[in-house]
Amino acid sequence: MDKERLRKIVERNRRVTLIQNCIKVGICVVVTLVIVTAGWKAAEPFVKRTGVPVAGSPMPLIQVQAGTNNLEDGSGDAAKQPLAEGLRITSDTPGWQVNEHGWWYAADTQSMYTNGWLTIDEQKYHFGSDGYMDTGWTPIGGEGYYFNDNGTYDPGRDKEKVIAMTFDDGPGPYTNTLLDVLEQNDAKATFFMQGINVERYGADTIPRMVQLGCMLGNHSYNHPNLKAAGAEVAQQQFDQTDQLIAQYNNGTGAEAIRFPFGEYTKELAEATGRSCWFWNLDTRDWETKNVDSDIAAVLDHAGGGDIILMHDIHEASVTACQTIIPELKNRGFDLVTVKELAASRGYETESGVTYFGFTDKNLENDTATDKNR
Repeated sequence: MDKERLRKIVERNRRVTLIQNCIKVGICVVVTLVIVTAGWKAAEPFVKRTGVPVAGSPMPLIQVQAGTNNLEDGSGDAAKQPLAEGLRITSDTPGWQVNEHGWWYAADTQSMYTNGWLTIDEQKYHFGSDGYMDTGWTPIGGEGYYFNDNGTYDPGRDKEKVIAMTFDDGPGPYTNTLLDVLEQNDAKATFFMQGINVERYGADTIPRMVQLGCMLGNHSYNHPNLKAAGAEVAQQQFDQTDQLIAQYNNGTGAEAIRFPFGEYTKELAEATGRSCWFWNLDTRDWETKNVDSDIAAVLDHAGGGDIILMHDIHEASVTACQTIIPELKNRGFDLVTVKELAASRGYETESGVTYFGFTDKNLENDTATDKNR
């Protein structure tokens, strides 16, 4: 091969290599831009909070209105307090901060707002005594207030149109179908579970309950009458079930308790160390096992403040919920957990206290809890 031909081959190979390298660089640039753009889109609702501008927009001027009417029950203005232990400013300037526990607002490099209302850019927010921003139904000074997922106060939410659906004895083979219905209708529920069924179905259902914002309850291991069995048996039943639930809930047991058959004493309730829950609308679905009867039991009687009792171990009950849940939503009801229901009526739930319902009648007669019983 002569030198001239060899030179041309080498030159051609160099051009090919250069073109290939340019293509690779171009692809990397495009992919990087796509990832960055997607990241900005995902982070935009939160990035705006920190005062960091979205690409191409001017730096926003954040206006904060903090009053001096600081009240112990949190119904007044947020107080400016030194940063809680372990907290530090993570952005370049004071303002919105976030960690694994939630959002909080730094007044400056050394302090934060806590326990009260704060107006930020003409939007009202509320911060708990720990300094974290409240979301969802929140009890403040004996009244219920609703905050959107981004923390802004929503005065349009009607506390008279809140209901808690509760399901006992599961999980079971139909529970995931029920979770489908809840997810499709942006609804939540509370599941009071038996340990014996957690062993069979917990792995497939409990993580999903948590993901959907449902509340986990303990209904004993195998449903004995704990009032008759006594404190030692009750403790063993609840402990065993908590250990089973914890396997699928990041090591944490149930948040609330419901005694089998509703048979309890105040002493037994206090020993649980958690809030305990009855109901005020019993569908008796365990007895009828009839779809039409279950539908009528709820839709003919349900009203604001009700705690509805059903059982997700029965196919008829879950089938009925495919009609009940969308219809309640269609009627304007907010379907929430029992804790959220209590919060909507201004109740901060307490361990050892048993709750029966939050209807207007309950509130008028002071029968929402067993404190005066």
